[in-house]
Amino acid sequence: MPWEQLVQKRICFGHQSVGANLMNALSILSGRRLNIVESSDPEVFRRPVFSHFRIGQNRDPFSKCEAFARLISAEIGDQVDIAFFKLCYVDITTHTDIDGLFKVYQRIMALLSKQYPQVAFLHVTVPLTRVRRGVLGWLCEKTGHVDRECEDQVSRHAYNQMLRGAYGRCGRLFDLADVESTYPDGKAACFYYHGGTYPNLVSEYTDDGGHLNTYAAECAARRLLSCLSTVNLDYSSS
Repeated sequence: MPWEQLVQKRICFGHQSVGANLMNALSILSGRRLNIVESSDPEVFRRPVFSHFRIGQNRDPFSKCEAFARLISAEIGDQVDIAFFKLCYVDITTHTDIDGLFKVYQRIMALLSKQYPQVAFLHVTVPLTRVRRGVLGWLCEKTGHVDRECEDQVSRHAYNQMLRGAYGRCGRLFDLADVESTYPDGKAACFYYHGGTYPNLVSEYTDDGGHLNTYAAECAARRLLSCLSTVNLDYSSS
């Protein structure tokens, strides 16, 4: 891991609870090498830092998009090198207008990228939950009842596919959902619903069905560091 490159950068990350799991693991992995602080105060970006902070309201993804845009535009856009935020699994459900949300997200990120061309903006897929199918799930499907847990996960996957399609080739996509749905041996965790196959959070990666345990958080933090290093290298050579 090229720590010497990351420690020279000013990085900001907006998140909620799963993001906190990531940052706790990142703090352990980095030791004292990264200057990790929890703050959105513009003053902290006067020197190299990995700053993270709570952003928006859970279950309101539009509020998170708007809060991130407001923070970058009004306060820290001229000071950071790498900036990103993530939505939470509770932000995407079967009732979410994912097409409308993605249009808002794309518009905001395009505007910020144009306004601050010196900033490398990273994109993050939405985390997943652990869907338990079992007999009850099978019965729901056979009797035509809606399985809300499955439907929500299908919506998350659909939104993540939009992100992958738009940003997967640019080298600035942190695919958190892929980390969460991949076993240590590389096998994919999935569930079947109405004839389709969808990614699932590996059961052993969570204690409550949504948040990451210590092992999974460390795996995700390692992937994030790898992604940030690639973004950093691309940015430095641009």
